[in-house]
Amino acid sequence: MSTTYTSNLKLGKPASGDTGWGNVVNNELTDMIEQGIVGLATINTWTTNSHTLTEANGASSEARCAILKLTDTGTNLTGAGTVVVPARSKLYAIINTSGQTITVKTASGTGVAVKTAKQVNLMCDGTNVIEQSNYFASLEAAALQALNIQLSGSGATVDNIITDCFSSNTDTKIATNKAVRTFVDSIGNFKRSERIYPWSSISGSSTGTQPPSISIANDATTTIGTFDLYGNARTVFQELDLAITGTLSFSGTKINPTLSDAIVRVQRKSTGATGTSIGTVAVADAKLGGSSSYWYSISVSGDQTSKIDSFSWLDDAADGASKKKIQSANYDDATDKTTIVYDNAASSAGLFSGTGGTVYVSSSGFESVGTWVTAVPNVPDAASEGLNETFTISKVIPISSSGNPITTQETFTLPTLKLVPDSGGAGNIEMRVQILCGPVSNVGTFEFNVLQVDQTNITRT
Repeated sequence: MSTTYTSNLKLGKPASGDTGWGNVVNNELTDMIEQGIVGLATINTWTTNSHTLTEANGASSEARCAILKLTDTGTNLTGAGTVVVPARSKLYAIINTSGQTITVKTASGTGVAVKTAKQVNLMCDGTNVIEQSNYFASLEAAALQALNIQLSGSGATVDNIITDCFSSNTDTKIATNKAVRTFVDSIGNFKRSERIYPWSSISGSSTGTQPPSISIANDATTTIGTFDLYGNARTVFQELDLAITGTLSFSGTKINPTLSDAIVRVQRKSTGATGTSIGTVAVADAKLGGSSSYWYSISVSGDQTSKIDSFSWLDDAADGASKKKIQSANYDDATDKTTIVYDNAASSAGLFSGTGGTVYVSSSGFESVGTWVTAVPNVPDAASEGLNETFTISKVIPISSSGNPITTQETFTLPTLKLVPDSGGAGNIEMRVQILCGPVSNVGTFEFNVLQVDQTNITRT
């Protein structure tokens, strides 16, 4: 009788009574079992980017080997390839060093794409090639790289994967819920609001819920509110929004509609007189306007806008002996420069006639600790700038037939002010708001009712 062969591994099965048993057992059974368990076949021949594994009854073959190493020393592969395995149940360990992605599959079934320089364990189920493992009850890895992580199941969380992911600028780290919580604890826009009423001025004749008020006469200056902007060591800058509710008017009687105005001073208390360097001059003084203009512009390298606020002055020395008011600071990413416009206070030469000099800024106007410093005018006005204003509020007041003003209570919303911690540190900033009536028209009065303060603390780690 003749030797027959198993259907999957093609192992020899000598028939009863056959001669040459030793030959069959040694060559077609024992050697082939070893090949099926630990044998390695190197696949290095490709036809139109494909290779079909060889098969043989009782003789060495690629399809029987436990390990397939895919190579391409002859550079026959021109793109992604395929390895076709027999449609019979079998385990395969794949080592792909071919330089291309190779899909291991059956002739008519589906398969698994193995990227170059990767090793995977696959199995043929008789129809398709699939991964040997797609579930682990418990998994621990010394290092893990994943193209995609999907969480499934009720309450599934990822808590401990690279929890410092926001401390470095990288796109390869995973933002986990724990990392996000830690990040949010140390960065964000923290808002705080309060209303300041003149309760101390409420009169004994007030009735019901009549609001308290302060009457500010023409040419008088009154502080309408003091408060703190609350910061900490992570504060980069703060934004301050103010709204003043009251009645703008004038005293006495008039024949025609009359312009009435008041200026608002927003002040911070200095905590440090020394300026901070923001780099050196990259573009020297350029005069803006005609020969009589006071405006000059310079440029420094990089984005320096986070270091300049509504109170900032600049100088060419840290002591501020020749300080000038900064009116604006704008960054251009195309040139990677910040352009600063400053008030030279004269039409003569500016502070920075050449490049290379260090530029110092101070958010306390280089003033000594404890000095009240007024924010630079939101809109410069040569006629009233000497009055040390931040904002101006004004309107034309209509006149009644008797010559008295026709007025209503209004809310005047002021533009946002930016505040940067000065050289004294990033803690709380003491603030106050003052109103001076009639600086331009000389007829202004103001009945103050409430100051709305909205502050936003911008922090970074």
